[in-house]
Amino acid sequence: MGINGWRVMWVLAVFDCPVTTREEVRAYTQFRKQLLKENFVQHQYSVYLKHFPTMSAAQAEIDRLKPAVPEGAHVAFFMLTDKQYGLTREFFGKNAKKMAPDAPEQIELF
Repeated sequence: MGINGWRVMWVLAVFDCPVTTREEVRAYTQFRKQLLKENFVQHQYSVYLKHFPTMSAAQAEIDRLKPAVPEGAHVAFFMLTDKQYGLTREFFGKNAKKMAPDAPEQIELF
């Protein structure tokens, strides 16, 4: 079975964490580090992306990250098919730092 753009998934993690106390800053930092440990790539501030081969793998990752959500934080995990993500249009101002993720490496097995 070949790669299907409607099966391959991207997870977009978007979050807003309170950082008014030391404990909140620590919780935010731990959550951010957990995303990086799970190989999410920073797309913008508080916006991270990761590529998955299937929806079930994406859902399993979200289930693993749910307990790490800091208290008082608002986190949304958007699941997008590769086809939907391919429709994304990004625009950068003259001096903007481009943080778009690299294209995922795909291996075809015979």
